[in-house]
Amino acid sequence: MGGLISVGGLISGLDTNALIRQLMQLERRPVTRLQDRINSLQTQRDAIRGLRTTLTTLRDRLRDFRLNNVFDQYAAASSEASILTATVSGENPVSGSFAINVIQLASATTAQGSGVLGASINPGAALDASGINQEISAGTFSINGVQFTVDPATQSLDDVLAQINGSAAGVTATYDAGSDTVVIANSAPGDTSVINFGASGDTSNFLAVLSVTGATQYTNDDGSTEVAGTRHLGAIAPSGALADTNFAVGAVTAGTFSINGVAISVDPANDSILDIVARINASDANVTASYDTTTDTIRVVSNTLGSRTIRFGAAGDTSNLLAVARLDTAIQTAGNDAEFTVNGGPTQTRGTNEIADVIGGVTLRLLSTGASTVTVSPDNDAIVEDVRDLLDQFNTALGELRGLTANDGALRGDATLRQIENFLFGNVFSQVTGAGGSFTTLLDIGISTGKDFDSTAAPTLQLDAEKFLEALREDPANVQGLFANTSNSGIADVLFGYLDEVTGFSGFLNQRARANGGIDQQIQGLNRQIDRMEERLLQKEERMRRQFLRMEQMLAQFQNQGTALGSLAQRIGEF
Repeated sequence: MGGLISVGGLISGLDTNALIRQLMQLERRPVTRLQDRINSLQTQRDAIRGLRTTLTTLRDRLRDFRLNNVFDQYAAASSEASILTATVSGENPVSGSFAINVIQLASATTAQGSGVLGASINPGAALDASGINQEISAGTFSINGVQFTVDPATQSLDDVLAQINGSAAGVTATYDAGSDTVVIANSAPGDTSVINFGASGDTSNFLAVLSVTGATQYTNDDGSTEVAGTRHLGAIAPSGALADTNFAVGAVTAGTFSINGVAISVDPANDSILDIVARINASDANVTASYDTTTDTIRVVSNTLGSRTIRFGAAGDTSNLLAVARLDTAIQTAGNDAEFTVNGGPTQTRGTNEIADVIGGVTLRLLSTGASTVTVSPDNDAIVEDVRDLLDQFNTALGELRGLTANDGALRGDATLRQIENFLFGNVFSQVTGAGGSFTTLLDIGISTGKDFDSTAAPTLQLDAEKFLEALREDPANVQGLFANTSNSGIADVLFGYLDEVTGFSGFLNQRARANGGIDQQIQGLNRQIDRMEERLLQKEERMRRQFLRMEQMLAQFQNQGTALGSLAQRIGEF
């Protein structure tokens, strides 16, 4: 209460501030009642908004039944799911049974570079300068328990192999220039004992760079155990710049190369083989490229299945990368087209294993060769679930309406909500004209309020699934007509039309609960009343404080007069 006069009751001894607060609390009771009314209106507004959302959900579900989205559901099943799967993927699928014989699956065309990318090393040069792209650490390595030393800065591959051959390790190590690998074999003919590579104290990775550690050991022509490096020594470093890489065919030139007619750029100073692979995969060439570290080659696989080959190069190419990568002479293994028959008919081919043009509205996914029967039929189980969902939405809406209008509800006895409830429940079991069959109400197809009557509970819709399925098998068109038909007399037609109006922008629910709607206008009016009352209360409190202040002042004057008279009497008595 900033700015108001403070009255302390120093003369009267009264706690006038507390007294004023109590008096003002009594005066504020009408304001409190208005605020309670505002809170009640806000609760009603929020409740109506929530109800509108619930009824809109029910309306949308009813629309699905009117649009026949529910009764046009089909299922496709394969008798041999390991051979093929079938799914409904389009509208108006063709019902029936189809015998599918998968003769051959579609596969992709692959292309492998016709040779390695890296040039062979120089075995007579120091290891660091020999062309081996992997760094060799100086230190020791062991073969058959015999330890050797290696210094890549001063020793060549020939030097290290000579050291091995002159040792007591019992093996002969040679460099095969044709394969650019090292071959190590037991020296004694017929010696089939395993060659042991490495020891716990080794400090050099020399054997790993030769890629003999863990390689398959086999028997050679002399009957001895032999092992060859699994990767040629001059294999490129795929992340290194092209300009710094020693390719077998020569240096890469800048420019563009083409795959399937799509031009791809090359910058040898900044690009690596991995960059080129990534650029191919990101292009529209419709292929997937990869670098094979074991074979030191690039592998390209068509993203499209079938027998079409991959086209490398075009007349406008300005870079020789395809030649350097040996893809211009790539060994291509053409893919296969899928081959199959339907109902014993002629063999059909497709460049894919996803086939959507054989059975109308159904996609087949071929997985292996063999025979399978595909059955396409109405999905009655899905229809039942949709009907259950509709009934659940209906029951939710009715339950919310009843709860809001109950004696303890936010909108107790609200006539408009009672009207909605009465319309919904009053029409859901009405007789449908134009349903086109012997079923004329939802009761006929297994929808009711249940067999057991409970006077203490509000009725809800329940589904007898067996009765409903029986009706659906007997006359599906009649069942569908009970919900929606050309006469717009189905239960979904009637309820949807009503709810569409009730929940619409101009419907009375939105008119009441929308921003600045009927309830908001009431709240605004009450707030204006409160503002006026607060102003009057403030003025009244100010008057009250002034009155108490005047009383204190008068008491102070009386007290001063009494004191003066007492002093005067005392002086008179002294005389």
